[in-house]
Amino acid sequence: MVAHRGPLEGLLVLDFSQIVAGPLAAMVLGDLGARVVKIEPPSGDAARQLGGRGSVGYQGMFESFNRGKESIVLDLRSEEGLRRAQALVDEADVLIESSRVGVMDRLGLGARDARDRNPGLVYVSINAYGETGPNATRGGVDVVVQAETGWMSITGEPDGPPTKLGSVPIDAATGHVAAQGALAALFARTRTGLGDVVRVSLYDVACSLHTHDFTDYLSMGWVARRAGNFPAATTPSGVYATADGTIVLAAYMPHHWKTAVEILDDDRLREDPRFQTMKDRMRNRDELLKILQEVLLRRTTAQWQADFEDARITCGVVRDTDQVVASEQFEAARLAIETDDGGGRRIRTIRTPARFDSYTREAGRPAPALDADRETVLSSLGGTTAPADGRS
Repeated sequence: MVAHRGPLEGLLVLDFSQIVAGPLAAMVLGDLGARVVKIEPPSGDAARQLGGRGSVGYQGMFESFNRGKESIVLDLRSEEGLRRAQALVDEADVLIESSRVGVMDRLGLGARDARDRNPGLVYVSINAYGETGPNATRGGVDVVVQAETGWMSITGEPDGPPTKLGSVPIDAATGHVAAQGALAALFARTRTGLGDVVRVSLYDVACSLHTHDFTDYLSMGWVARRAGNFPAATTPSGVYATADGTIVLAAYMPHHWKTAVEILDDDRLREDPRFQTMKDRMRNRDELLKILQEVLLRRTTAQWQADFEDARITCGVVRDTDQVVASEQFEAARLAIETDDGGGRRIRTIRTPARFDSYTREAGRPAPALDADRETVLSSLGGTTAPADGRS
């Protein structure tokens, strides 16, 4: 039986953050049942201006990471706005912020001040480079952190320029790490009664995401290099054109290679001594890749995929987002959720990935309009109501 109560039901999360990492962390907690109040400056979360491609009323970036929240505008530089924010902090279980280092302290809402007021508070601070070192006070966005943590140096073709990863994976991963940290601190609070401060930086997360490359360097002095669509450590493993599309094939283990050779059915792969062992194949990698590409062009993606999967050889099809959404796997995973903005516009987005046998989160409400919940928040959480145009 599926329970209707979320694991975090009854907890209050204050989201002072903007753009992706912090809002995603807060949304994850909201999807686990917490009440999330988003505290925005008078201009709103900057993500409200991103990702719309000119469509009137659509705020794709904001709607992706702020589902299910309540919004209130508070001018934290005003005495009244700060007082109201502090009143909310007094009642909160988790606070998430993503300002530059020192900004929240100067406002009187830093970790020390907030936890002095509310010792049970879990305070999650997200920034670009952490709070120590020469970059501590710098701002940073996903693509800049990709550049400065080695990701762009290992992405792209060997003879091409450094290339960024698609979308904003460092931001997104940081959001999930921040949510993980908040959950751990909440669990510890059940034993101690005290909250904690969780500090997460995009820089730390980005380095952690390719730990193996840093281990190679720290242990052996090996510098990771761009290898394009063909990993440098294994062969054959990579991306190949077929007669009608593109396929990813990974058949580098000895028993997989032996089976793949039979499926590929080319005597050069069976008999050439240059391709008999893993070391042979690595040593003669360029020649092997050339033959594989020639062979794989002979048949369609679907034909190759069927044969490789029947033989339990790992392969995959390169798909665009529209093809992913149209796939049976996407439908079976029930990833898409739908809400209504109250004006008749459907908003379809992606659920957070964790699933529970005992709890299913309904789609709930969409991302809020700016300051949409002002009176509700102030009246229910110890503040005092004020006209919506007061915003202080």
